Amino acid sequence: MSMRTRLSAAAVGAIIAVGAVALPAQAATTSDNAAGLAKAKAAVTDGITGRLTDLGKMQTALAAYKDVPDAARATLTQLLASDVSGLTALKTKVAGETTEAAVRADGKAMVDDYRVYILVAPKVHLTHAMDVETAAAARLVKVHDELADRLAKDPAADTQANKDLLADMSSAVQAATTRISGQDASLLGLQPGPDGKALTASVKGVSGAAKDARADLKKAITDAKTVRDVLKGAKSTSNG
Repeated sequence: MSMRTRLSAAAVGAIIAVGAVALPAQAATTSDNAAGLAKAKAAVTDGITGRLTDLGKMQTALAAYKDVPDAARATLTQLLASDVSGLTALKTKVAGETTEAAVRADGKAMVDDYRVYILVAPKVHLTHAMDVETAAAARLVKVHDELADRLAKDPAADTQANKDLLADMSSAVQAATTRISGQDASLLGLQPGPDGKALTASVKGVSGAAKDARADLKKAITDAKTVRDVLKGAKSTSNG
């Protein structure tokens, strides 16, 4: 065997040796990729499953909310059904993905295209809260008028202090009504998208209006109770 032949054999052996070392490294990379893909799929799938569970709870809550007007109820019912359908399809899509990049894109769609937590949940619960407040304001207007009528018929209770309380009550009810007027339509009109901060700010504005309206209504209720107690006391004194 010549030197050329021996060198060629050695070269071939080196190549084989290098190949033998390289193959396990390639297998490890493939395994790592598979593990990463599985982990990504599990994370996004869990996110979708959680959202579907919470959407189901919202559907149950909406069905129990009796103060939601028909138009708003129809809008919310359709929204919840559409999101359940869309996320269910997305979950199936995730299961069939073959790359982490595709799964990451699905994860982004899960958030940006639905906004279950920062938008859909507030739409359901804040709409109900504001409708309850609207109904409460209407009842308080009637209570105000009834108390005013009773004061007018009771000279002992028809004092300036009680008149001022009723005036304050009326102002509080009007303030609450003004705060939430049109807010439900604005809320229901918001659409999901990639700008989570803007959506959060918009929802916060509606939530703040509802919170302030609730404080106004509580004030009106306190005024009404004070006048009512005066009337009760005056009636008790006259009967005694």
